[in-house]
Amino acid sequence: MAENKRHKGHRQRMRERVQSYGLDSLAEHEALEYVLYLTNAQKDTNGIAHDLIDRFGDFAAVLEASEEELCTVEGVGPSTARMLHLLPQISRYYGRSRTSTTRCIKTTEQMGSYLMAKFAWSDYERAMLVSLDSRKRVRAAVWLREGTSDRVRLDIKNVVAAAIKGGTDAVVLCHNHPNGVALPSLEDMDATGSIARALGLVNVHLLDHFILTDTEYFSMRDANRLPIYDFKTGTLFWP
Repeated sequence: MAENKRHKGHRQRMRERVQSYGLDSLAEHEALEYVLYLTNAQKDTNGIAHDLIDRFGDFAAVLEASEEELCTVEGVGPSTARMLHLLPQISRYYGRSRTSTTRCIKTTEQMGSYLMAKFAWSDYERAMLVSLDSRKRVRAAVWLREGTSDRVRLDIKNVVAAAIKGGTDAVVLCHNHPNGVALPSLEDMDATGSIARALGLVNVHLLDHFILTDTEYFSMRDANRLPIYDFKTGTLFWP
C-alpha cells in the first residue's frame, strides 16, 4: 500500500512538473517514463524507461526502433510499442500541418508559431514572403533569398514579384537572425520602408515584418515600428 502511494505521488509530481515547466525540464529517461504513462495506467514505468534507454541508447533511438525490437524489452507490450513507434510520424504530421499553406492565421502568436516552424534549424539568414487572403488563410509562402550567417539582402523587385504571384493584396515579410537577437537593425528598418512603398505602388498591403531567432520572434506591427503606406496619398508614414 505504501509503495502504491509513493508511485501515485511520483506520477502526480511528474505531471505537475511538466505542467509548470514543460517536457523539456525532464531528463531523457524521465521524459520517456512520462510518455509511457499513456499506455501504462497503473504500472511503474520508471524501470521500463531506464531499460529502453539502456537498450537503444537515447530517447530518439527508442522512438526510431521497430515495434518488434521494442517488444523485446521487458514490460513493453504491443500497444506501448505501437505508440512509441508512431510518435515520430505524429511529430512529422504535426509539423506539416503547422506549416500548411492553407492554414488560417488570425493572430500575431499564430503567425509567429507558423514562421518559427518554417525557419527552424536554419543556420543562415533567410527571407520569406507570406501572402494572406481576406480570410487570413495562407495562400503562398515563398522563400525570397538565402544569405550568410548574419545578413540577407533583398531585391525589392523580387519581393514585389513574389507578392503579385501570391495573388492577394496582403503580405507578411519575415527573415531570421540565427546568430543574433529578434530585433530589427537600422538596415532592416530602411529595407522595410522601401518594401512597404514598393508593395503599396502595386496595391499590396505589408501587414507586418517578423524577425525571428531559434527561440523567439519580433513583430514590427505589434511593436508599433511598421511603416504604413497610405494608398490615397502615396505617402509612407512611420509610427
